[in-house]
Amino acid sequence: MRLALSQSTLVLASVLTLAGCATLAGCATPAPSSSPATSSSATTYRFDAVTVSGPLGAKPAVLIGDETQGSTAFTTSDVITGTGPEAKAGSKVSVEYVARSAITKRQFDSSWDRGKPFEFVPDTQAFAAFKDGVAGMRVGGRRLVIVPGAQAFGASPPPGSGIRPGETLVFVIDLLAVK
Repeated sequence: MRLALSQSTLVLASVLTLAGCATLAGCATPAPSSSPATSSSATTYRFDAVTVSGPLGAKPAVLIGDETQGSTAFTTSDVITGTGPEAKAGSKVSVEYVARSAITKRQFDSSWDRGKPFEFVPDTQAFAAFKDGVAGMRVGGRRLVIVPGAQAFGASPPPGSGIRPGETLVFVIDLLAVK
């Protein structure tokens, strides 16, 4: 019994550390209906079963609850609301992003890890996270994008990606520039 309690305590401490929280009481988790942060000092944001932690411009920690896999609606939620120019139809954008699987919770892609922002025109993208997930964002913003399996890779994920057929995907995107 004592060993199980110690392991549980260690797991909780690890989760809090990944979420950027010193203690359980010190981990702020605004409800989805609350206003998103407008400062780059925002550290933790919770939307449904996903928690995003870390300052704007740095690769965030993303914790995904098991119920996220059952998501059937494409969802966007501003973690930090930008104040710069808006991403509109036809504009070229520059973003940093991290992408995770809702089943395995593992990262499968990240521009931060490549050391180079991703530049594209949202209207020309086939993938929903970039085509629809960035529209309306403002420079200086961070957005959580949940893409249900049918709008992600469906039954044919890229070989070797670790993504399962029909899997929901979770993206956190920072908008750096709009041209």
